[in-house]
Amino acid sequence: MGRFDFLYKMDLQHRAVTVYIYLADRANKDGECWPAIPTIAKELKLSQSTCAR
Repeated sequence: MGRFDFLYKMDLQHRAVTVYIYLADRANKDGECWPAIPTIAKELKLSQSTCAR
């Protein structure tokens, strides 16, 4: 079973899955990360409004 299997089974849009995986990838050992929305949008090549949703 993969690390994100639960995520793939959820009824989420692909952009939401992308942002989730981005945040998980950048989280520290406590599962925390605080990137700014413009940073997420730039690195994922998505609009800021999409990342905020």
